Amino acid sequence: MKKIIIASLFFAATASAADINFGLKLYKDGMYELADQTFSQILTSPPENLKPYLSPMAETFLKTKDINSLKRLLKVWKERYPSYKKGYYLGLSTFVNISEGKKLKDVFDETSFLSLPVKEKIDFLKVLAKAPLSTDEKFYILTLGKKRLDVKGALADSGFLEKFAEETIKNKHQDITDYIFANYGDWLKGKEFELPYIKYLERQKKYDDALIKLRKLYKKDKSPEILFEMAKVYYLKGNYKTAIKLAKNINTTEAKFLRAWAYFKSGRKREAFKELNMNIQKPVMPESLKVAINFIEGKINPDEIKKFYPEYYYRALLFTFSPAADEKVKKINNHDAGMFFYERGNFEKAFDYLKRAVNSRKGFYLTPRTLYLIGKVAVINKDMGNMLYSEIANNFQNTPYYKASIIPYAQSLILKGNFDAAAKLLKYGIEQFKIDSIQARKLLGEAYYYEGNYKKASLTLKPIISKDDEAFHFFILSEFYGGKKRAAFEYLKVKLNNNRLFPEINYGRLCYLAAKLGKTSSLKKVPLPKEPFAAAMFAVLTNNKKLMKSLIYKTTGMVREALLYKLAIGEKTPEKRFVYLSLLKAVAENPETANFAEKMEEYDAYRFGRFDNLLLNNPEFIAYNPENDISDINSIIEKANDYLESNGILKAYGLYKLAAERTTDPNIRTEVVTKMVKIDMKLKNYKRAIRDVNLIPDAGQKENDIKNYLLTEIYYKEGRLLDALNAGKAVTNINNIPETERVKFAATLASLYKLAGNEEKAMELLNYIVKKGHLSEINYDDLVNLALFLDKKGKHTEAIELLKEANKKARKKEQKAESLFWLASIEEETGNREKALMDYLKIYYEIGVEPWTSTALYRAANLLEEKGSYQQALKLLKKVVKIKGQSPEGIRAFEKIKEIENKMKGGVNAEGR
Repeated sequence: MKKIIIASLFFAATASAADINFGLKLYKDGMYELADQTFSQILTSPPENLKPYLSPMAETFLKTKDINSLKRLLKVWKERYPSYKKGYYLGLSTFVNISEGKKLKDVFDETSFLSLPVKEKIDFLKVLAKAPLSTDEKFYILTLGKKRLDVKGALADSGFLEKFAEETIKNKHQDITDYIFANYGDWLKGKEFELPYIKYLERQKKYDDALIKLRKLYKKDKSPEILFEMAKVYYLKGNYKTAIKLAKNINTTEAKFLRAWAYFKSGRKREAFKELNMNIQKPVMPESLKVAINFIEGKINPDEIKKFYPEYYYRALLFTFSPAADEKVKKINNHDAGMFFYERGNFEKAFDYLKRAVNSRKGFYLTPRTLYLIGKVAVINKDMGNMLYSEIANNFQNTPYYKASIIPYAQSLILKGNFDAAAKLLKYGIEQFKIDSIQARKLLGEAYYYEGNYKKASLTLKPIISKDDEAFHFFILSEFYGGKKRAAFEYLKVKLNNNRLFPEINYGRLCYLAAKLGKTSSLKKVPLPKEPFAAAMFAVLTNNKKLMKSLIYKTTGMVREALLYKLAIGEKTPEKRFVYLSLLKAVAENPETANFAEKMEEYDAYRFGRFDNLLLNNPEFIAYNPENDISDINSIIEKANDYLESNGILKAYGLYKLAAERTTDPNIRTEVVTKMVKIDMKLKNYKRAIRDVNLIPDAGQKENDIKNYLLTEIYYKEGRLLDALNAGKAVTNINNIPETERVKFAATLASLYKLAGNEEKAMELLNYIVKKGHLSEINYDDLVNLALFLDKKGKHTEAIELLKEANKKARKKEQKAESLFWLASIEEETGNREKALMDYLKIYYEIGVEPWTSTALYRAANLLEEKGSYQQALKLLKKVVKIKGQSPEGIRAFEKIKEIENKMKGGVNAEGR
């Protein structure tokens, strides 16, 4: 039995030795995966003499990244051969720890490493060079050799130094590269380090040393790359003539810009301009810009507007008194379409467009007009009204109800399109019943206007145009359609102001008529319009540059582009022209206009011989400046970031775009495109923003989520709410978008879900927002809207939190008053009446803006009345009456005063004051 056991052990040892030698052969032949399998099996029962095989086995496991087998090997190594190849063993142990996610600082024993002999240090570093270290960790190892010659030698002989140097040069880590050359320059002997070392000398301004090395190098390698570097050194030394000569025949982008910079620096700026192939001919204006300029000059052609700017098509029809529209036009402004069909007497169609307009944020400033018109056309059920009033007219003429129903009956007839019948009824009422109120006369005039009897409409409406804004509006239409264009113009000129109804339309008509009749000079006597579109036309026609400049950031699209061009050509100095043309290039919604602005900049520079502004604002010229050495992507982005921080957004945008076009890295491209889009949105250039979003690569879900998040923001700002909601829904993981934007995005999406009626989703997002905090990232409008939604859902504490943030964020008086009013309302609702009272009073005493002031005073008076403080309540109500006069609010306050006075007469004054 004993002999059998001994024989078994002998054969097992023999078999193990055979297997390990087989593994060694596989290792030497580069069959690492198979060698790994063999060596791993052997480690299950390792042979007695494993020492000669430790290194090959370790190298195999390193090659295959088999960390588990390497750990088993190190265990055997430590138990059997603790003093064998200590540096190599220490390197392997460190490699294992780092591969398992540990940081170098936690597993590296600096003292043990420094105490190793040089050969052992080399072995350690050879292994460490293969570990997945971060750049900072590798740099730390490098710093150990700063004052230790033996470590320097080990870093060089192990290949660690060379490998890390290659990596830093390739990835353009300039600071680290400079450190390596400063401390290890003499240890890097490879040919691949010759040119990078010369570039290092250039950065250190050691130009003479760089030239000596370049001349030696050029004798061995007469490549364009070496010749270009020599030209660059001469440029940096200020020898521009030699630089141009050396770079003359080098056909690279870098060489072209070096020649341009050399010409520029030597005062030969025209040659620099030509070198960069810039435009020297006056460019042809794109048709779209020509149409835009014609519009704000009052030379309006609706068909041209329809082609290039469909959103302004109905505005063009309104301004030009056009009687008919092409209803097939898409992407229109529903507010203006509703107004157009209201004027045409097509109330059903008007109502349809007006409803659509209210459900969109587009043209939000027109919402009050639209709501007013909806009230006009939808105030009664037309069919029911006709039936009821017809019954009264036919069967109850001898009752007082017949006279009382004449005006509402006429209204329902007009809304039904029975204009002739309405006119006859009103005329009968005025003649028989002496119903000669402003309302009756206005309705009669409108009825005449709608049936096309413009002469009668004008005669009927003229006596009341100073008393009623609608009468004035239809009087102007009647005068124009009656062939009295000059009279329409004169009445508009004399009677028009911003407090009348429909000023944005009538000011546009005034400008159109002034241009058509050659009466633009007389516009200077007219009060300035407040609405930006009409104001832009007015400013251009009166050559009011101050007004034009003030409108640049109040307008967008076609209007702003036309304004900027007019401002540019109105300037005599090329420097000022350049400012407006640069901005036009940045805000232009179509590439043709942007390209035209750029060519105009170049043409102006060449024509006037003023090249500095143009060249020093050119992103590529900046990027390829030999002195800055920022031709790599990271440096371009850093330079762009610098411009962005110093408010140079136009330069920043150009450099970001340059970086986006050059990089193939999806992360970098996504980052810079996001910044480009943010600049677009700051400039309100939403069309370019959408084009820029499409530069984000389709590299994966993260990029798609960022793209959809940006589209949500753009569409929301643009008023395209359905598109914004769909883009927001397409974001699959909110954590894929930048952390600083998540709460703001969630707030926008919650608002969209709320508008769409999906309250469950809205509340889900609101819970996320409240949990995350960071309310300051949400814009004012969303804070208020979401707070009111939370209040409706009974979440008063959260609503108050959002309103307090909104009040902090408020910039305008109206916003301060609005947010404080809703805050006080919730405080009142939740029983905190004293706090509510004080907040209501703050709106009056500290802010003072309507309509919030009068409503807040009324609410405060109610709270004081509840307390029995009648005298104080009366004081506040009298203020409301003074502010609101004979309006419904004023009448309600007056009635409340009488009610409280009656209480006081009855001795209910608990306050006694």
